[in-house]
Amino acid sequence: MAPDEASARVRKLTQECVDIVRTILVARREMGKLHDPSLREVHLPRASEEIGAILALTESATNDIMLAAEDMMSIDFKNPELAAEIVNDQCMKIFEACSFQDITGQRISSVLKTLQLVEKKIEELEGAWSGASSSIRASEEVPVDPDAALLNGPALDGEGIQQDDIDRLFA
Repeated sequence: MAPDEASARVRKLTQECVDIVRTILVARREMGKLHDPSLREVHLPRASEEIGAILALTESATNDIMLAAEDMMSIDFKNPELAAEIVNDQCMKIFEACSFQDITGQRISSVLKTLQLVEKKIEELEGAWSGASSSIRASEEVPVDPDAALLNGPALDGEGIQQDDIDRLFA
């Protein structure tokens, strides 16, 4: 190998090493911008609590519906007026238990927002690693809905206004 050829090869390898170091530095800088403690400390724990509440709510509703159905199956129809009253009461319990669907939908929407935030962070991370640092705007926040503070969905146990407080307002 000629000295000029070896020197050119060394320069090429040196430049490749410099490019690799620059790419790593850019990726580290961009990844630092992506660090969002609220994701780990607030959003993911909240999503987990919401899923737990969904499971508890659906379990409770299922149990209430099954108990009401069992009560109706054991009705003695010798007294039609009493039987009709029992059927009506048990049907009301079933209707009340079925209201879990609306609350479950709201909780699932909350979990979905967290998953979308995680997805956005992953996309930003992929962009940082692919060298597309110029296209990443880490300071961009998820668009804020001005009514978001008013629309919190159902409160978890121990949060928000309790049903007894609402009942007292209307009493």
